[in-house]
Amino acid sequence: MKLAFSSIGCPGWDLATMVQKAKEFGFAGIELRGLQGQMNLPLAPELASNPTRVGDLMRETGIELVCLAGSASFHMSDPKKVAESQAQAREYIDLAGALGCPFVRVNAGEIPKARFIGYERRETVLGRIAKALRELAPYAADRRVTLLVENGGDFADSASIWFLVDACDSPAVKCCWSPFAACTRNERPTTSIPRLGVKIGLLRLCDGKFNDSGAFDGYVLPGQGSIEIPRLIQLLKGVAFGGYLVFDWPKLWVSSLAEPDKALPAAAAYLKPLLDEKPLVMTAYKGDKHAPRYPDTAAAK
Repeated sequence: MKLAFSSIGCPGWDLATMVQKAKEFGFAGIELRGLQGQMNLPLAPELASNPTRVGDLMRETGIELVCLAGSASFHMSDPKKVAESQAQAREYIDLAGALGCPFVRVNAGEIPKARFIGYERRETVLGRIAKALRELAPYAADRRVTLLVENGGDFADSASIWFLVDACDSPAVKCCWSPFAACTRNERPTTSIPRLGVKIGLLRLCDGKFNDSGAFDGYVLPGQGSIEIPRLIQLLKGVAFGGYLVFDWPKLWVSSLAEPDKALPAAAAYLKPLLDEKPLVMTAYKGDKHAPRYPDTAAAK
């Protein structure tokens, strides 16, 4: 496994500074979720002007551009809005292909609520999301990009994400797993990691404190909160995950958090020894023997 960090932890840095600091602090890669105030990455001047050159320069430095993270989601009941999000995802896929970036991250989304009717059925929304992802999969594959659907919102659990990736039935669709989001639904890594296994393309690592009632109390550096990080990393080794752990420090959203020059080296100092530890002997298994199946799975396909 290798370490990367997200640009939301250093919103004031340009790409050159991120690369320099990654090398200085011991990170191997960078995920871009916005760049110097521009959250729509295909419009970021530093990338849009000559993405092929930017990709070449990144590779020359030895720091990998791991993922382009956007805001696209496909849960909406209005087909036009789903199509708009798919168009946005294609723009990110085009940019990632030009940059030589392997992953584009999209969101799982929410369960829509209609006036007078109430919330849609969970299974119906999952089927709609899966359909949108399946339609994007060949486009991503043609550009050697993998779409990552991240757990969150109303689909923070591994059962929902397992279904979405499985329903797509494409190597161009995997998941970005957030143990933090799963923790908000009281799901531990011992459930999610063995279930998802090879469906995990990237892991986004954020730590926080939760009180006894399960309510979120604030973000903290890795190892200081409620996320079972040592156990998580051992479980990832148990399913032979060899990809990136992306340190997620939401400085962009929470300005009171520690500055990146302090947070990034502290995170690396905590996480690198855990990655270097010898794997423990564990009773890991390749798939969930009771993998979740929703009633309209066949219809969704």
